[in-house]
Amino acid sequence: MPVRATHATLSAGRDAVYDARARQGSVPIEFHLDDGSTLDGALILTSAEVEWLHQQTSRLVDAHGRALGGTP
Repeated sequence: MPVRATHATLSAGRDAVYDARARQGSVPIEFHLDDGSTLDGALILTSAEVEWLHQQTSRLVDAHGRALGGTP
């Protein structure tokens, strides 16, 4: 049976990059496989996806702040 990815995490110590010419962003990630190994990879995002991801992560940051007792 082939090894499968169970999840992906952000790669520590590596920054996201935006290529204005290609109008794409690249976020370094690490795939975690069910056999315990990992593979380096990249999440490639269009300009619209970069904006959508920004909105989504902003919502997460707000929810985190509220969970820690910040303003609603």
